[in-house]
Amino acid sequence: MSEARQVTKEMIQKTLSYRYYIYFAVALAYFLVYFHRTSTAVMATDLTAAFGIAPTAIGLFGSMYFYAYAIGQLPAGILADKWGIRNTMSVFVLIAGAGAFLFATAQTFTMALIARFLVGLGVGFIYVPAMKFLADWFRKNEFATYSGVLLAVGNAGSLASTAPLVALIAAIGWRSSMSAVGVASLVVAVLLFLVVRNKPVNIGGATIEEIQDLPPASTKPIGIGASVGALVKSYTFWTVAAMFFVLYGTIMGFQGLWASPYLMNVYGLTKAQAGAILMMIPIGMIFGCPIAGVVADKLIPSKKRVVQIGVILNILTWIPLVFMIDSMSLGTIRILLFVYGFFAGWFVVMYANLKEHVDLRMSGTATGFLNFFVFAGGAVYQQVMGVIVEAAPVTNQVIATSGFKNAFILCLVTLVAALLFYSTQKEHQDKVVV
Repeated sequence: MSEARQVTKEMIQKTLSYRYYIYFAVALAYFLVYFHRTSTAVMATDLTAAFGIAPTAIGLFGSMYFYAYAIGQLPAGILADKWGIRNTMSVFVLIAGAGAFLFATAQTFTMALIARFLVGLGVGFIYVPAMKFLADWFRKNEFATYSGVLLAVGNAGSLASTAPLVALIAAIGWRSSMSAVGVASLVVAVLLFLVVRNKPVNIGGATIEEIQDLPPASTKPIGIGASVGALVKSYTFWTVAAMFFVLYGTIMGFQGLWASPYLMNVYGLTKAQAGAILMMIPIGMIFGCPIAGVVADKLIPSKKRVVQIGVILNILTWIPLVFMIDSMSLGTIRILLFVYGFFAGWFVVMYANLKEHVDLRMSGTATGFLNFFVFAGGAVYQQVMGVIVEAAPVTNQVIATSGFKNAFILCLVTLVAALLFYSTQKEHQDKVVV
């Protein structure tokens, strides 16, 4: 145990027990993050009718979440390190709730864009503090597993934004549905403030270093400029950032926005039918995220290798989406989307891949800086895919298959290129040092 103080079994038990109360509150917040992130896909036709907008405008609306989210990532890391995870998460979930209320009452498309930006900014301050919480309260060989479970809960939020949200919109309308989400956000914000504590010592518990009988972590702060400067100079960081930019960009471009219009235009499905099929993606992620974490923590010692396996298998699912885009049975599409979601969820290991290369004192800043590129990818792909789709011919208000095929080709080609670059990463040799 650490020589700094006497650590008792009761202190250890406090940490190992109380962390799950915090985990529950954080997981609820992350459920809302993903719900907001992917809800645009099933609301696209409602928004088109409400505001009289075109596909490019829908792409802009969807991307506003990601631009705001990306902008918030580095500040989120700074606040997590300096202000604490409790204050950061509770305040910004409250902001996301306010954005949901504003969206529900928006009378113009400009106001809807502002509301969407506010929602994205609010939920953009959740994941980075959540990763810092995991780093401070869970052992090193638990990190990928519990981050995987957290991503699974997030994808349950995505699941709720498909057929269940379609049903809710049918029952009470999209505006009342978004108001209900605003109320839920306020409740979660209060819960976070009441339950979350920044460090184990705040509850009289033992630190993770003490529990694992490791030398105490240094408390000497690392400046923001020094942290970011070290990351910018790291080749490993850029391999992770580039891979994440493209992988998550394609996920959010497809799942988060254009998958539903694709199914409705190419296969003639209703919004409800498309939403029911799209449920297979988050269901796949619900299984894939925690399984990837367990694989990385228990079975394959190389985080890089786990990511490569997941990306390769995810790339394979894009091949039928490109070359059999309009000739698959609905049963085949369901299976394909489940597999797509399962291996897309392996992106969670990239956070563990970066974590093993950085000082714990800069974990919040490092995750936040990485997430800037992750969610910039989501914004860019949603908007660029929208431009590609809109360039396709439209007959009787039906977008031609070629528009979606060209957008999917972009995803496939850039995924392959990003994987090749990521594979040049040298494990454990490019340490981020200050």
